[in-house]
Amino acid sequence: MKLLDSYFSGVKDFRVIGRCLHILSDILGLVLCGVLADCDNFVDIVDYGEDNIDFLRSDLGFRFPSGIPSEDTLERIFKRLNIKELESCYQGLASGISLSSQHIILDGKELRSCIPEGKKHSVVQMVNVWVSGHNLSFGQLKVEEKSNEITAIPEVLKTIDYKNSVVSIDAIGCQKEIVGQIVAQQADYVIALKKNQKLLYKQVEAEFLRQQAGLACSMSSDLGHGRAEERKVYLLENLSFIGAKEDWAGLKSIAVVERKVWRKGKEQNGRHFYISSLSGIGPEKMGQYVRNHWAIENGLHWQLDVTFKEDDSVIRAENAIVNLHIIRKWALYLLKKDPGKMSLRRKRKKAHRNNLYLKQLFK
Repeated sequence: MKLLDSYFSGVKDFRVIGRCLHILSDILGLVLCGVLADCDNFVDIVDYGEDNIDFLRSDLGFRFPSGIPSEDTLERIFKRLNIKELESCYQGLASGISLSSQHIILDGKELRSCIPEGKKHSVVQMVNVWVSGHNLSFGQLKVEEKSNEITAIPEVLKTIDYKNSVVSIDAIGCQKEIVGQIVAQQADYVIALKKNQKLLYKQVEAEFLRQQAGLACSMSSDLGHGRAEERKVYLLENLSFIGAKEDWAGLKSIAVVERKVWRKGKEQNGRHFYISSLSGIGPEKMGQYVRNHWAIENGLHWQLDVTFKEDDSVIRAENAIVNLHIIRKWALYLLKKDPGKMSLRRKRKKAHRNNLYLKQLFK
């Protein structure tokens, strides 16, 4: 099975040689094909494999010397797979894609299928990297136990080469060390500023109010889905009276986004600040970076939750959850790469009923 063997060549087989009924690349390839073909759990994947074993052998090169492995075997393997090795194989798919001069988006995702009873938060949280221009997830890192995204973000940034790109992060990434790391990599940043950075926030707010009347402003609006939104984006580049800026590497501008939202007859107002190393790009372009940041929610997190039903997964073992998360992102990458105009949900259903279409996804 030449193609899928190469996909997973970097994953070491941890099992005892000579005591295995199933080939590791067969198992990993079966799960990837099953996820592509609208299967959301190991039981469905086994059923899919049994129904299509002849096609999988003849057209995709699977061997299955002992038939289709059971759901218990699939779960046992995914519990013990090395997460970093599988992630490295996934990243290898996009190794020829340059991240230079791109918009690199970092955001956390809580895998809600494994929230302990009585707790608010999941035991498995990921930091994902989304490349806006290529519409794909390029990397990820599991947030370690008793840690948080603040410690995970610098680690995931070490795994990618983002020179000359613009990195955007929400407010949890508004840390001096993270900003310094981005600038040291010769990249720019747009990072949400909230009141946890008390001195900087206080000075930025006061200076914006002082200069607001003379600032250029970009305006835009949206109407749909029972709501209307009006946005104003200001760009503050005279930071002479913001003394706290000296502690933030490369800080050259402050974006200010004011929003008015009307929903069900009620009006909501909000003002948000963003620190940035960019300058001279104007408020409209800065507003695009701010809005595009949420592409990771629509392009990745929403798809994983809704199209792939990740939050409804019955798998509970942490390692298995993370490894399946990688496989789902792998399937998402292959489906998005397909030029067809169908929704991703329809593509999965088509891959389930049309073997030739599934085969085409691997080209």
